[in-house]
Amino acid sequence: MSTYQTTYAEKPAVGLAGLVPTTEPGIDVSRTVESAAGIAFGQPAFRGAGDNGVKVYAAGAVFLGIAKLTPAVPADAVNPDKYPQNFTGAFRVTGPMYVVAGGNVAAGGKVYWDSATGKYVADNTKVEIPATVFDASGVANDIVKIVLKDR
Repeated sequence: MSTYQTTYAEKPAVGLAGLVPTTEPGIDVSRTVESAAGIAFGQPAFRGAGDNGVKVYAAGAVFLGIAKLTPAVPADAVNPDKYPQNFTGAFRVTGPMYVVAGGNVAAGGKVYWDSATGKYVADNTKVEIPATVFDASGVANDIVKIVLKDR
């Protein structure tokens, strides 16, 4: 007979990267993923070559939004947590979003993204996510809320 779960986390997870945490107003846009590797939920997307395309970060790329978590993605047992190439995904351009902190972050601080780790930091030597602030404090690997402002 199977054993019941016998261990529990001290508290439930706050959320998941790419999840919209509240019903605060926000704007999402649909864009087609151009990058062969796809774009993971909660990761920034940058303007692609096509009129409605997005791609992963490359030097000089223009930020568009953050990949929104959605169940409307083709099944992929190897990489289930991202939009695959040529799929039209939802990208948050304004409003709240959960992301993964890459170090100590403080509510009200500017948001930067570390392309090496895929996490969000308060380090101004990393890629700036324009007009965006942390809306919660946290430490490395915490799920934290950010708010994207109008572009």
